[in-house]
Amino acid sequence: MARMVAIWRCKCGTGVKVVAEADSIPAAKQIASCPKCGDERVIHADKIISVTEDTFDGAAAVVSCDEKERLRVAQNKAFDTYRRMVAQLADVAGMAAHSDFEALANRVRAAKEFLLQTRQQLDEHSAKHGC
Repeated sequence: MARMVAIWRCKCGTGVKVVAEADSIPAAKQIASCPKCGDERVIHADKIISVTEDTFDGAAAVVSCDEKERLRVAQNKAFDTYRRMVAQLADVAGMAAHSDFEALANRVRAAKEFLLQTRQQLDEHSAKHGC
């Protein structure tokens, strides 16, 4: 399950922060509502964890940190790779030779480890940089 954060400024001017999780391909559509006015926005995720008012200060909220964005893109790519490989593993389960299955399972483990590392880098950057 990959955790994601969506941040936007609602039409009423309120900063909205949604923390969600996505696990399926493609992710389901969920509706998040502004905590102040109730205006709805579609979030591509399987589960919404929280919807809160974000108290970011103007410019910092609109312009994302370049390093954070790079890490977010890397995490999303790692997650997509992992999901794709898990789907391949599920497709060949019981039909592939044991050695082929083990090789693919090892690739899935490596993809999962890379995903966890990129997620940790993003979390550490966010905590250290405050973005």
